[in-house]
Amino acid sequence: MNQEPQQKNNSLKESLLKRIESEGVCPRSRLFFTCQECFIWSIWLLSVVVGAFAVAVSLFVVTHHQYALYEATHENLFTFMVEVLPYIWMVVFGAMVYLAVFNLRHTKRGYRYSLARILLSSLVLSFAGGSAMQFFGLGYSVDNILGQQMPVYVSQVKLEQKLWQCPDEGRLIGKMVFSTVATATAPAKIIFEDMYGQRWDMDISELSERDVALLNSNQSVRLLGEIKNEKLKSFHACGVFPWMVSKDVTMEDMSHEREMFIESVYDHMKKADERLELLENETYSSSSLKNESVCANIAAVKRMPEKSSN
Repeated sequence: MNQEPQQKNNSLKESLLKRIESEGVCPRSRLFFTCQECFIWSIWLLSVVVGAFAVAVSLFVVTHHQYALYEATHENLFTFMVEVLPYIWMVVFGAMVYLAVFNLRHTKRGYRYSLARILLSSLVLSFAGGSAMQFFGLGYSVDNILGQQMPVYVSQVKLEQKLWQCPDEGRLIGKMVFSTVATATAPAKIIFEDMYGQRWDMDISELSERDVALLNSNQSVRLLGEIKNEKLKSFHACGVFPWMVSKDVTMEDMSHEREMFIESVYDHMKKADERLELLENETYSSSSLKNESVCANIAAVKRMPEKSSN
């Protein structure tokens, strides 16, 4: 009666041995599995860190464009956001979260945790790490370094240059390289060199004192205006704004610059309204037509909503 269980045990041993032999299973030391576990945890940690970098760069992009002068470059906020959102970093972040969850589930004790718990922990760690990195300016640094080292990567510096170095649409990036003082016989002459080395003869008759001071500061600036003569490279300036894509630029700086932009645009809009009132009342003289404001008709002025009477 004892032979039957023993025969079953022998049969089971033989089947196991045959399977081990057929599958080529080799014994592994405990150290091997420990190293494998450490490797999986390392991959998980790496995916969380890369996800944090993605969050840091995305926060930098969103923060920077929160105060962008989008009326100067796009028809509305929607078309602006479609162009500037960091899609590549969104994809990277999603991929890293998936990789983190996948690797954590394959650790020795990963099966004990629910998918929702693992996903939430990975998201929280990536967002916390990314927020800390952006607090210390690493979002800008990563974005800028990638832009310098990878020609195909569109950093915020490259994107800002693309948006603002567009003479045909009335936008330039560069600095003033030459100026003369106005005399009784000749107006002041201003030469502005854009980022590609092209020099423009600048008409600053409609610039505010603040704009002129910024233009004379010898720093890189963004110009808003209109080409007067393409062949002669003559440009009518309507607004001067500092270069804002920098690690040291704060949200307060960007907010202040947007306020200055809006104020400038409404000042030009006011000129257009005053001229329209003159035309409607037929109180203008022939000389007033010669002094029509160029800046009152630029695209940014037309895109800005009118101020409420309240």
